[in-house]
Amino acid sequence: MSEKIVVGTRGSKLALAQTAKVVEKLREKGYDVEIRIIKSTGDIMKDKPLYEFKGSGAFVRALEHALVRGEIDIAVHSYKDIPSNMLEGVTVSAVLERDSPHDAFIARNGESLEEIKPNAVIGTSSLRRRAQLSLYRPDLRFENIRGNVDTRLRKLRDGLYDAIVLAEAGIQRLGLNVKYQRLPIEKFVPPANQGIIAVQTREGNEDLVKFMNHEETWISAEVERTVMKELGIGCAIPAGIYAECRGKVRLIVQVIKDGKEFRIDETLSKTNAIEEAREIAKNLKFVLF
Repeated sequence: MSEKIVVGTRGSKLALAQTAKVVEKLREKGYDVEIRIIKSTGDIMKDKPLYEFKGSGAFVRALEHALVRGEIDIAVHSYKDIPSNMLEGVTVSAVLERDSPHDAFIARNGESLEEIKPNAVIGTSSLRRRAQLSLYRPDLRFENIRGNVDTRLRKLRDGLYDAIVLAEAGIQRLGLNVKYQRLPIEKFVPPANQGIIAVQTREGNEDLVKFMNHEETWISAEVERTVMKELGIGCAIPAGIYAECRGKVRLIVQVIKDGKEFRIDETLSKTNAIEEAREIAKNLKFVLF
């Protein structure tokens, strides 16, 4: 008889689509899997802009507490939602191969960012996206938007916004037929870990999911989180942090402070990427603060 694994997840379509990828790998290994839906603070407080949670793990803490209490064996997250200060006794034990890290610009009438009318209203609760778009198009206006992907697309269709910005990975995971413009990483650096699915376990239970870990994605994720932690920033400061591991590791960091852009684009060695990233972040922190 196969071992039973209880997998915790949020209940949105996107969270369930992400969890399905992990569940498939577990079942291929012969595990009997039960999916348990747990509501997070971010799911309950839907009208509050995300940056006001200030790194509190709005979509994460409830799942981490369920892990600690033994109610679930595994928690599945978008890695970008996990703050650097995870709950004691909980750890990320595996990441799946990264999906697209890009942002997607979706206009109600199908225009590109370059084509959309002056003073267009963009729906986003991300300070990073607002700051990056403002550098590129200073005329744009912004309104907060919350809700799952379907809700945001409906609000766009209803005319509440001229355009919205979503993570391309979410659109692809849901299999949505939506016209959008993929924003280039060089100008619109994504937040740390965008496009990465993370699998948490209790400390000591890492071997439960280690078999599904993707090494290059793991290195990229760790480099990005090292920079994020060293800078001491969360979603309350406009910052993009992206690493790509292909033999060597390319690191791009973009911080926008008081309307001014601070930017790093460096190549790191694969074997010493974490230490090199930490030094780069320390130097940047000195300049910023």
